[in-house]
Amino acid sequence: MRKIDKEKIKTWFVTGASSGVGYECCKQLLERGYNVIAVSRKTPNIDNANVLCLSVDVTNPETIKRAMLSGIEKFGRIDVLSNNAGISSNITIEEETLEHMKEVMETNFFGTFNTINSFLPYFRKNGNGTIINNTSQSGLSPRPLGGAYCSSKYAIEGLTGVCWIEGQKFCRVMAFELGWFEGTNIINKNINYYKESAYEEYRNLHPAHKHFYYSFKNNLDFAIKSIIDQVEKETLPRRLILGKDAYIRIKSENESIKNNLKNSKKQALKCAKFDKEFPKKVIKKIRSYMGI
Repeated sequence: MRKIDKEKIKTWFVTGASSGVGYECCKQLLERGYNVIAVSRKTPNIDNANVLCLSVDVTNPETIKRAMLSGIEKFGRIDVLSNNAGISSNITIEEETLEHMKEVMETNFFGTFNTINSFLPYFRKNGNGTIINNTSQSGLSPRPLGGAYCSSKYAIEGLTGVCWIEGQKFCRVMAFELGWFEGTNIINKNINYYKESAYEEYRNLHPAHKHFYYSFKNNLDFAIKSIIDQVEKETLPRRLILGKDAYIRIKSENESIKNNLKNSKKQALKCAKFDKEFPKKVIKKIRSYMGI
């Protein structure tokens, strides 16, 4: 596959840059000679001539827009938006609170929406842009104790898919679904707690990564390298799945959907009043929307 002109992806705006995936992304981008606007609530600590570190709250669109203007002022333009800001949660739906659910959704989903919503007019005007969203394996495969987290990540998957369709004339879009990686610190932040259930019926339900943790460890350096390598190609896939656990979980979910489709086919088709085949051009359009 052909490489993209690097001038089209020269400057990156990276959220969640103070730790984990965002920090590692900034580090590798700078090593490759890219310009980086590194943002997070806590100003990232990255020392490099090609980086601009800023404090940004992705739940506040005004701070995003100010950071955009600062980045454009320093580097001349912004080419890539990389969304990594996020928080996790591990608690049963029954014991979840509306306040906490909203807090997770506000950062994960609405934070991602805010950055995309801020950048799309800019990318559309320039006729160039790339958006990559960290949707997680939990955006395609549910897990126990993930009511808030999975809901937010499924929502980002939907948002990314719509953006992929709508922005095709001026913006490349890709979701990347990461498995569990040491060093991401996603369960170490204050909000990302694991709460043992008070009810016997939910006992022994643990975050999904615990099932894989002792059999293998994913390599974060390689995963981030793979993401940047992919962005350096001219054409992006709709999704890039990274991590052995992510592959196993998403493959299982995909097989489940295939079985559901097979079992539902007869009833689904009988819902139509008129038994007439879709024109081939309609099927082709639908498949193109899905990235097939």
